[in-house]
Amino acid sequence: MARIVIAVVTLGAFACLAAITLEKMYHRKRMCLLGLVLCLPVLLIGCVDLGGDRENDEVEILSEKKSPNGKYVATSFSCSGGGAAGYFYFNANLRKAGEELDQLDGLMGKHKDWKAFTEVEVRWIDDENLKVSYKQDESPAYKENNAVKVESKYGIKIHHLIKKEIP
Repeated sequence: MARIVIAVVTLGAFACLAAITLEKMYHRKRMCLLGLVLCLPVLLIGCVDLGGDRENDEVEILSEKKSPNGKYVATSFSCSGGGAAGYFYFNANLRKAGEELDQLDGLMGKHKDWKAFTEVEVRWIDDENLKVSYKQDESPAYKENNAVKVESKYGIKIHHLIKKEIP
């Protein structure tokens, strides 16, 4: 679908350029206006999200651990998608057993689809405590994003352990 939009936008742009160069000077304003009227809808269609749902994401489960009592599942995963301007990220998820994994319901980060975390691991301490360990991007651009962490879910305390780089 994106290729069709790109092709239509390109054709519209070429039509505008051809109209401007082929017409005489006194027709230029009228032709520019006509070109703008013809191209504007095509450009606006290009700005509409025509496939922005997350159904086409590729989610790879890296590790999945059931709680000792079997009521909950902790998962570390990677997710990719988004086409040409795509995204790829790692995160962890905690859900009730039997529920489907929601790749946007991560335990770390304000922006769930930023690649701010790597080497994500999950481990149950007991039925009420989950340890999530990971490396995180420490650059200033990620400071606000990385400050957001889910501390508790379903009454389960989540212990975040940030792995340090070995110099």
